[in-house]
Amino acid sequence: MNLDFSGKIYLSGIGGSSMSSLAKILLLRGKEVCGSDMQSSEATDELVKKGVKVYIGQKAENIEAEMPAAIVKTEAVSENNPEIVAAARLGIPVYRRAELLGTLLDGYKKTIGVAGTHGKTTTSSMITSVFLASGLDFSAILGGHMKQLGDGYTIGKTDSVCVFESCEYKESYLFFKSDISVILNIAPDHMEYFKTEENLINSFRRYLQNTKPGGYVVYNAEDRASLEMIEGYEGKKASFGIEKGRFHAKNVTLEKGRGVFDLYDGDTLLGNVRLSIPGFHNVKNAVAAAAACTLYGIDAKTVVRGLCDYAGDERRFEYHCVVNGAVIADDYGHHPDAYKVTFDTARAVGFKRIIAIHQPHTFSRTKLLMKEFAEVLSTVDHVIVAPIYAARETNDMYNVYAQDLVALLPNAEYCETFEDIAKRVFETAREGDIFITLGCGDIYKAAKLITKLNAERNGNGKA
Repeated sequence: MNLDFSGKIYLSGIGGSSMSSLAKILLLRGKEVCGSDMQSSEATDELVKKGVKVYIGQKAENIEAEMPAAIVKTEAVSENNPEIVAAARLGIPVYRRAELLGTLLDGYKKTIGVAGTHGKTTTSSMITSVFLASGLDFSAILGGHMKQLGDGYTIGKTDSVCVFESCEYKESYLFFKSDISVILNIAPDHMEYFKTEENLINSFRRYLQNTKPGGYVVYNAEDRASLEMIEGYEGKKASFGIEKGRFHAKNVTLEKGRGVFDLYDGDTLLGNVRLSIPGFHNVKNAVAAAAACTLYGIDAKTVVRGLCDYAGDERRFEYHCVVNGAVIADDYGHHPDAYKVTFDTARAVGFKRIIAIHQPHTFSRTKLLMKEFAEVLSTVDHVIVAPIYAARETNDMYNVYAQDLVALLPNAEYCETFEDIAKRVFETAREGDIFITLGCGDIYKAAKLITKLNAERNGNGKA
């Protein structure tokens, strides 16, 4: 994609975390931006405040009214979307979000990309935290809102280096080239696209070939699929893990669920890390981030300080309020493996009861992973299941419903609306509980609704 043109750039799906960040970056580069999304959100509201024309609802008339020079669509927008069909009729070029991001990344002297099924946003944000601690000039384009930035991106004064999140969905990451390519793990996800694990691993192999000459691949020494992926790779590589890998952790303990460990590069002690966010899994994310930053050339003391400073991202085990002594939290996880990690974290923190508020994401994932979701959700004390968040799909070919999952669980109930969910929380919450909304759709709105209603009940405007 070439950005050397005048005229508007229309972003179809502009409210997504990555797309909204790209919209802001284009504004900073002097481009005229407009776009659409299926529903309003904090992201779209913020863009409107910046002067961006945002249409709620995706219609052909939007394109006819704006007549943009180019359209960029998120992967959730299908080829038969009315806006994309209108673009074809009007002769307006359409690009994928990954093509736009790839074009922006090509303008940097160096890039650090973080790929993998789980942990991309946290690990890329940890790397960003280290760069913040270093005082170096850099940019970052993340998949979520990092609390230290107050946003999902930061743009430096120069085009020296950019940290970015590299997504495998529909092989978007094949548009990106990195000097340091971090692959955190490989697990079955987006299987409606990849079909088989072999295809998934081979896709990651192709991604490795995008690592620039002289660059490094950082891979997980404790992940079977990642070890299979790296076989035969002839470029420079460095492994990471907890017990295995060039970069690893020793003397790992959890203090109120937060990891404390000694960080090593081979036999060299880099320092003692005390994470500010909970979860044993974040120890491994931190080791991966440390590997990338060390290979980039940042000194050990700064790496350790940056990891300790990292304050988390929105929608990653994020606390919202307290109801009757119970914590209301929210997490972006939408895969059974991610749920297990979230529940393990809640147990490590010391909650007495775990109540999962599960919003299934897409019909395909719900059907393909029904058994796995049932298994992991059966390990918590109670489950509230919301309707399936369709995202880019229709139910025509899947014929699956949220109630199908409820029928497999002895500890579950179905709630049709966020208002129903809030009602159940206020009825059942007690001291020592954690109610955690789970999913990458709009289930976070349930946590926010509970917070709002709780503030009103308290009568002081505070949650």
